[in-house]
Amino acid sequence: MCVRLLEIIKYLEQIAPKSLAEDYDNVGLIIGRKKKDIKRVMVCLDVTLKVVNEAVEKDVDLIISHHPIIFKGLKRIIEDDVKGRIIYKLIKNDIAVYSAHTNLDVADGGVNEHLAKILGLSDLQNLKKHRVSKLYKVVVFVPEESIDKVRNAMSRAGAGWIGNYSDCSFMTRGTGTFRPLEGTNPYIGSKGKLEYVDEIKLETIVPQEKLHRVIDEMIKSHPYEEVAYDIYPLNMDGKEYGLGKVGVLKNPETLDNFISIVKEKLNAKSVRVIGSIDKKIEKVAVFCGSFDESCNRDVISKADILVTGDVKYHNAVDMAEMGMCVIDAGHFNTERIIVPKLVNILSEQFKNLSVFSNSVEEEPFITY
Repeated sequence: MCVRLLEIIKYLEQIAPKSLAEDYDNVGLIIGRKKKDIKRVMVCLDVTLKVVNEAVEKDVDLIISHHPIIFKGLKRIIEDDVKGRIIYKLIKNDIAVYSAHTNLDVADGGVNEHLAKILGLSDLQNLKKHRVSKLYKVVVFVPEESIDKVRNAMSRAGAGWIGNYSDCSFMTRGTGTFRPLEGTNPYIGSKGKLEYVDEIKLETIVPQEKLHRVIDEMIKSHPYEEVAYDIYPLNMDGKEYGLGKVGVLKNPETLDNFISIVKEKLNAKSVRVIGSIDKKIEKVAVFCGSFDESCNRDVISKADILVTGDVKYHNAVDMAEMGMCVIDAGHFNTERIIVPKLVNILSEQFKNLSVFSNSVEEEPFITY
């Protein structure tokens, strides 16, 4: 059986809401049709020509990548250009591409959290406050016999969370009025007649990143042809999302030993290191991919060492001057770890799909 691409997108955007992406980023469906039927899905870090060739050979319908194939402005798609050749081949073979990038980095269970857990860290906290979710109140009017169905659907979609309490809502009884006109197919009442219906006003709270899904599930579960509902922005902070993570090792290690742990866990042939080899390591900061130097002070105040993927030379000089301890394990090694995790969760969610990792991508740098 096939799965409509739109359904896969909805699930991916539960895992990594697009609202969490950086403003400069390009996430979501980049190539393809939302109504396309999908049977085979390949997951990768980068959409390279090797990856696309493998996708064609394996009759793949959808590629899910971490890094977007189109990142900055694209002016032409021609086979003489490396990027154009890849895009041309994708379109020619009707292969859709969906990317979850910086939104997946910061999401719950995303790349940074997964990196921290792979390295054995516990008591995870955000390295640096990045953004706070906006909260909305959703109010919907429901006939009494359908209230449990609608409320449960909204809760499953992410509504009604206040701190560590779930399924939070408030209900009041009242009377709704409406007059069905020509062209309607009313659940209750007759065309042309003013109806008075006992209804329940259901109120609940929804974070911005889950708002679209909650509304979608609310409408699906509601019996009315036209659902009456209101959305109110609230002057309250929701969940905090951060850049990077900080956690604690089960047992303190020397930098020398911790280097070996990082190389083994991330399958890194080599790493670049700043700091004394005898330094004791207990609190560890992780930051997948390219490190944001605005987090330097946060690392100093919260951790003994930073594990990241890309440190620029001039920032490395500053880090050394500030006495920071750093392991640069490479962009590829700190982010490729999310590929098998995505394969697992998608396979679990969509039993009818064939989901697998590509077998051709590798670290672009060769160490001699």
